[in-house]
Amino acid sequence: MLLAEVIIPLAVEGTYSYEVPEALRVNCPELAPGCRVVVPFGSKRYYTGVVRSLVEEGEPRKVKSVEQILDARPLVSAEVLGLWDWLSYYYVCPLGSVLRVALPSGLLPESKTTLSLNPNFSSDAPLTATELQVLDTLSSLGGRAVLVDRLEKLLGRRLTTPILHLVALGAVITEEELQHSYRPRLVRYLSLEQRLQEDETALSEVYAGLTRAPKQAMVLETFLRLLEQSGQSHSGSLHRSLLLEHLPQSTAPLRALIDKGILKEVLAPKSRLEMREDEEITQSLPSVPPLEKPVSLYWAKTIRAKEEYLLAQVKQTLQAGGQVLFLTHTVNPTPSSFSFLSRLMRLSAGQTYTYHSLLSEALRVETFTRLSSFTEPALVIGTRAAVFLPLPRLSLVVLDEEQEYLYKQQINQPLYHARDVALWRANQCGAKVLLASTTPSAEVVFHALRGKYALVRDEREEVIPTASLPRFTLIDLKGLRRSKDMPYGYALSPYIYDRMKAVLAEGKAVLLLQNRRGYAPYLLCNACNARILCPHCDVSLSYHQARGMLLCHYCGYTELLPEACPHCGATEVETKRGRIPALRQVGYGVERVEEEVQRLFPEQSVVRIDSDSLASRKKQLELQARLESEGADILVGTQLIKGQSVWGEVGLIGVVQLDAVLGYPDFRSYERAFQLLTQLRLRGAEQKGGKPEFLIQTNDAENTFLSVLEEGDYEAFIRKTLSDREALHYPPFCRMTYIYLKGKDARLLGLVGLHLVRYLRALLPSEQVSEALSPEVGRVDGKYIQRILVRRPLGTSYREERVAFRASLAQLHTTLPESRRVTILFDVDPL
Repeated sequence: MLLAEVIIPLAVEGTYSYEVPEALRVNCPELAPGCRVVVPFGSKRYYTGVVRSLVEEGEPRKVKSVEQILDARPLVSAEVLGLWDWLSYYYVCPLGSVLRVALPSGLLPESKTTLSLNPNFSSDAPLTATELQVLDTLSSLGGRAVLVDRLEKLLGRRLTTPILHLVALGAVITEEELQHSYRPRLVRYLSLEQRLQEDETALSEVYAGLTRAPKQAMVLETFLRLLEQSGQSHSGSLHRSLLLEHLPQSTAPLRALIDKGILKEVLAPKSRLEMREDEEITQSLPSVPPLEKPVSLYWAKTIRAKEEYLLAQVKQTLQAGGQVLFLTHTVNPTPSSFSFLSRLMRLSAGQTYTYHSLLSEALRVETFTRLSSFTEPALVIGTRAAVFLPLPRLSLVVLDEEQEYLYKQQINQPLYHARDVALWRANQCGAKVLLASTTPSAEVVFHALRGKYALVRDEREEVIPTASLPRFTLIDLKGLRRSKDMPYGYALSPYIYDRMKAVLAEGKAVLLLQNRRGYAPYLLCNACNARILCPHCDVSLSYHQARGMLLCHYCGYTELLPEACPHCGATEVETKRGRIPALRQVGYGVERVEEEVQRLFPEQSVVRIDSDSLASRKKQLELQARLESEGADILVGTQLIKGQSVWGEVGLIGVVQLDAVLGYPDFRSYERAFQLLTQLRLRGAEQKGGKPEFLIQTNDAENTFLSVLEEGDYEAFIRKTLSDREALHYPPFCRMTYIYLKGKDARLLGLVGLHLVRYLRALLPSEQVSEALSPEVGRVDGKYIQRILVRRPLGTSYREERVAFRASLAQLHTTLPESRRVTILFDVDPL
């Protein structure tokens, strides 16, 4: 009896055993770990899982059977399966959750319930109006089965209770149907019928029989001529569209040849992947020594030097026959011809693959399947999910701008960091890891300074003196408003307005940074002083003018902008200036800054760059086309603006509110702000149009951060940051894990928190485990939240901690069974 241990793509622990029937084994003799199989799970559902291992058992036992084997050979290598095991262990999450993240969803088809009308149903029991509506709709489909979610969409409501009742009565029949979200692209090919491929006499007789059908004879002659031109014999095939290019508008003669059995038409799959055929870079790249240590940090002083170094290392690896995984925090859909990514793509002689969320599901599936058996030199450029791609000859992993927070998964388990996953994976397969940045993170600098990572600097590169960076001018917003030189309700001070006018008059562009989404962070009622809150979260709703909606940035809830306060019902209030609307938009989002700029500079072209304007591939392409064709006089955006191809003739960089850049109270906030502003200054210093002015508006002109920023010495700043972190026992001098408890019952949540803390302190030093406390936002998406902080001293193995985590969870579920109603998530190394 052959048993397959299968990973199910659900948040369930471990693997599940299934018998592999003899009939399936005969048809798939190469079944091995890493193959996909369709298996039943639960009472009715079917899922596509991945075989983790195969076990021969002498004694048969009662287990469910594998329904279908989807792969003739393993899709996932043993090395990648080992990576999944480590992810599940290190990030304390189910193996099925890892599978969901690691594979494109198109490779994991699952069943969905379909409904059809039972023609023999009759009942005297009274039915509700909704149940009768369901039966009428099924009857109108003429016996065809329909998916439950499709039926709910047709009727415009949830149908769980009515359907369960109708199934119990026998009125409807349910079946499970495997739904494939990915289907291969099929194209039509034409070839001669088999008898005509081998018999020239028969082919001549066919010609003779077409004397009274000259158009058909012309089509056949064209077909044979095109076959010959493509170097094929009569047994070859021709793409149907190629033949149609040489025919008149009508396809009737071609259809007649197919009907007569002279030509035959077949469907064959065609890859959606289009290999680039760019010419190789002709410019010379610096000669760089090969990487010696397993992990290296390239700490560049200029963005240009960093890009040249990365190009040289990637080219060197590809020429040696290796495969390169190049991770970036963001990927433009079509890089400009002069951009760094475009130059990078020209290094791999056409074997360049991209992998990110803006690609279609079909492209992600085909990229994954092609790379699973591809052994030639190749370059893969992708965001954090690309770290799971199968690369049999992986030799180099590059993390460009390794300090970016987008490398960290923030929502779904596993809450992994692409940098740490890349380090573990490279260690297992013998690849090198190159971390590169002009402003590396404190953690990476720490490991480089202590010798764990190699610290690489370009010997030719001179440290940029602070004087060469754009100097910034500070604008005290609070002081201007106090002296009544700047009215309330405006985001731009008179000084920045005057400088914008002067720069625009010189024909240069202006870039404004406002690191806050939407139009206004919250709405306040002037009558009762209440904010409009999200009904599911303990946060205010933000106003997004582009959508005309109030939006929750935590759960995604939206509602229309109300005319009256939902708390007191007021629509207007009386003031000294007369009656004004009761609801007041408070704060300045990037949309509000854009509106003010358009009002002050109506003749100028204004472009906004934020997560809303870059939300889809279509929007990114439209934005890029606009910038390349028309350009922009004024660019307004969040921190995403620094990664776009907008750097040319920028004469002024303005930070609208430094307070929004510093962000939430967090021990990394100053580090992130320094990195962002330093990146802007560096890009400004390196642009062709000369150094721009740099203006910073702030409500806190006495902030000590400003004096440190003015010095511009990032290395000195990061060394001081490390010194402060050591004194406060923060990372990298310890490792942190947040344990989040989420549930709808606040009383049960508190009880679970008390028990879990007690169990953890019994297995770990008590000073390393905090109490279960509510975070800054104590309720999200209708669930209350508590958080436990666990610190692990530097140099202590994580394995003891992971054993304690899993043992505490097991004890909690045993002694307090209702704790299973509480979701428990582990955020290891949180940002």
